[in-house]
Amino acid sequence: MEQFQEDLIRIKEILKNSPQGMSVTEIARAINKNKHSVGHYLGILQVSGQVQMRNFGKAKVFSLSSRVPLNSLFDYTMDMIIVLDHDGRIARINDPFIAFIQQPRTEILGTFFSTLKVTGASAKRMIDPLRQSLKTGIFDQEIEIKKPVLRFYRQKILPAVFDDGKQGMIIIIEDITAKKSAELALRSSEEKFRLMAENLQDGIIINENGRVIYANNRVEEIFGYSHEELSLLSPPDLAAPEDRERVKKIIDESLISRNVPSDIRFWIVRKDGSRRYIYNRITSIEHEKTLFRYIIITDITDWKHAQDALEEQLGFLQHMIDTFPNPLFYMDINDRFIGCNLSFSRLIGKNFSEIAGRTGTEILEQEAAQLLTSHNHALLKKSGVLTYSGIFSLFGKKHQKITIQKSTFSTKEGKPAGIVGLILSQQEN
Repeated sequence: MEQFQEDLIRIKEILKNSPQGMSVTEIARAINKNKHSVGHYLGILQVSGQVQMRNFGKAKVFSLSSRVPLNSLFDYTMDMIIVLDHDGRIARINDPFIAFIQQPRTEILGTFFSTLKVTGASAKRMIDPLRQSLKTGIFDQEIEIKKPVLRFYRQKILPAVFDDGKQGMIIIIEDITAKKSAELALRSSEEKFRLMAENLQDGIIINENGRVIYANNRVEEIFGYSHEELSLLSPPDLAAPEDRERVKKIIDESLISRNVPSDIRFWIVRKDGSRRYIYNRITSIEHEKTLFRYIIITDITDWKHAQDALEEQLGFLQHMIDTFPNPLFYMDINDRFIGCNLSFSRLIGKNFSEIAGRTGTEILEQEAAQLLTSHNHALLKKSGVLTYSGIFSLFGKKHQKITIQKSTFSTKEGKPAGIVGLILSQQEN
C-alpha cells in the first residue's frame, strides 16, 4: 500500500513539472514502471479528479487537473456558457452566448430554459437540440447548423453544485468548425501522405497490435521480399546470423515489458543472399487498447562500411602509436586527455580508459599534472614546436627528469584542436 501511494505521488510530481502533459509511455519510463500499472494509477487519479486526459492524435495525454473559477471562465473563454439552477432557470449566461442568441441579458436571467424564446434561425437550431439533450440525458454531442453558413458545435452539459448545496447544470457550447475543417483536410491529405511515403528513400512500416497495416515500397526494396513474404517473416528471421540472437532478445524483452527501444541497428540477409546494414527508428503510441508502432528503416550499409574502415584505420594508427618506445599523449584545448600510447600508460600507471576525457589534475599529483600541461595555452595561441624539461614524480615514486616536446594539431578548418606531447627522455633524479 505504501508503494502504491508513493507511485501516485511520483506521477503527480512528474505531471506537475510537465504542464504540457505526458503520455502513458512517457510516465512509465519516468517512474520505471510498466504501462499497465501506470494506466491503472492514472485511472484512479482521473476518477478522483486529480488528473485530466485529452486526446492528442491517437495518443492519450495526461496532466494535472486545472480548476478554474467560474467567473474567470465566463470572462475569458470564447465558448458559450449558460448556468441553470435546480429548477431549470437561467442563473448565469456569458457574453458569447448573449451575442449568439441576440437577447437582452435582463430578459434572459431567471427565465426557464425550456420556455426561453429566441429569434433568429441559428439561435433556434442551437436551443432546440440543447432542450432535447436535457430531456434525453445525452449531454455530449455535436450540433450542426447549416445556415446561414455551415458551422459545427460541441455541446457539453455538466452537473454543478451551487454554494447553497443545490444542484444545477452548466451548458458549454464550443465552436468546433475549425477542428472539423482540419479533420476533413487531414482525410484529404492521406493520398498526399501515400505519395510522399512511396517516394522516400527510407522504408516506413506502421504496425497495429503486432500486425503490419502499412508498408511503403521502399521496404520491399531494402529487404528484397514482397509485402506478402515480409508479413510471414519476423525481424530475427531477416537478421544476419551474427545479429539474430541479439535482435530476438530485444524483441522478446519488449513483449514482456512493452518497452521497445527507440532505435535498433543490425545486419540483414536479403532474399537474394546479399547483406545490408539497416537503422530502425521506432516510435510506439498506445491509444486505448491499440498499440501503434511507427518504424522508419534506413539502409546505412555504405555508412557502416565507411565506419568499419575508419575504425580499422584508427586501430592500425593506435597500433603504430603503441609500438613507439617513447611515451606519447595528446590533449584537447581544455587540457583533457584524448589519446596516448602504451608507453605513456606505463609511465603514469593508468590505461587510456582511466584517463580518457579527464584532465591531468584529476588523475595525477598537482606538480606532475602542471608539468604535462605546461605551455599548452601559449602553443594554442601561437602554434609551433616547444621543448622543455622538468621533474616528474608520481604518487611517491622516484623522481625523474623528463624532457617533453610539444606541438599543436588542428581541425580541417585550420583551427587549433589540441596538443601532442612526446617525452623525449627520462632520467632518474
